[in-house]
Amino acid sequence: MKHEETTDLLGVDGCKGGWYAVRQHARTGEIETRICASFTALLAWAPAPAIVAVDMPIGLSSTGYRACDAEARKRLKWPRSASVFQTPVRQTLGIGDYRTACDLNREATGKGISQQAFNVLGKIAEVDALLRDSRRDASRVFEVHPELAFMQLRIEQGGEAAGLKEGKTSEAGHAERRALLAPVFGAELQTALDGRVARHAQKDDVLDAFAVLWSARRIAAGSAVMLPDDDPRDSAQLPMVIRY
Repeated sequence: MKHEETTDLLGVDGCKGGWYAVRQHARTGEIETRICASFTALLAWAPAPAIVAVDMPIGLSSTGYRACDAEARKRLKWPRSASVFQTPVRQTLGIGDYRTACDLNREATGKGISQQAFNVLGKIAEVDALLRDSRRDASRVFEVHPELAFMQLRIEQGGEAAGLKEGKTSEAGHAERRALLAPVFGAELQTALDGRVARHAQKDDVLDAFAVLWSARRIAAGSAVMLPDDDPRDSAQLPMVIRY
């Protein structure tokens, strides 16, 4: 897959206002940001063949185990391995009650789900429904974990092959992630941070979306790391794969 020069690229992160998206226009290289209220609106804003990389689980196991999650934790190492939460099982989709979702997940896996995982269950379901409904969109929307992108950025800038020590919401963690992105995106990153509306998106949503866009460039260029590399599929035939 080598589409970087001819295809618009998007890095997307879930946020309070819906979906925070950073788009790189193929023709001009211009960076544009937008908050889309729904994933449907986002895909309409950037129709095929645009490549969409998103920080959200896509393929969902019915038994709770995804090799991509296990491999991501292994590569990130402690403490950043904790940022890869246990992906809920497919049976929890559409469940609006935390205790019920925990019970269903425990029935399938022996474990409940975190509040963090439950909080994004609606967004997971939203993406899942759209990708199951459209083979074309399923072929252009990719799961990316921003902490793996930040790790790879640091490796390429001469740093350690492990996740960042500081959490993304801390002042030091924000500064470190911003410094890793700055050589890639320059003033465009600052423009996006300055234009952020606090009630719709956090500062870390902006940085995560840019990190995911960086991974979208690698996906388009055919150079992204793929976890695992054998492309396992779930019961809906969606890939249980993280790229970065």
